Amino acid sequence: MTAQKRIDPQAARVLGQVAAQALSGILGDPGEWSSAKDAVRSTVTRDPMDAALATLTGATMLFYLAERGVNPKVKSLADALVFISTCLSVGYSDIFARTTAGKAIASTVMTIGPSITAQLFAPKPRPEPGPADPGLKEIADLQRQILARLDLLVAAAQKPSAT
Repeated sequence: MTAQKRIDPQAARVLGQVAAQALSGILGDPGEWSSAKDAVRSTVTRDPMDAALATLTGATMLFYLAERGVNPKVKSLADALVFISTCLSVGYSDIFARTTAGKAIASTVMTIGPSITAQLFAPKPRPEPGPADPGLKEIADLQRQILARLDLLVAAAQKPSAT
């Protein structure tokens, strides 16, 4: 029987901080948690490529820190990168998480990854003009002028002709 290596204390501290922040968000003020979720959704929608790269990079680092020295299949960052990149899509790999932290990271990436990667090449949404957009005021003024002229034309068409 071989002794299982323990997780690196620095990795445990990083993972503990991430978990504590997530739990405080879930269990803390619901408004803050809702704002955090909205911010993540907005970020992913605004630029899915950045979101995918950030998820890939962050999850690779966390998975490597959690699994190195424990998982014989995770010997380098490249091994962790291959595993996490498959979690973002089809989920096929010959690497399996062995630590609790690694399993949590993998489960999270497997949950959100396919949605993020599905949006990678989607067209960027057009920003909706805000109320302070100066172009909107000009358009509204022009529409009012057009409507006023149409009202004059309708009124003129409804007058009885003098024949």
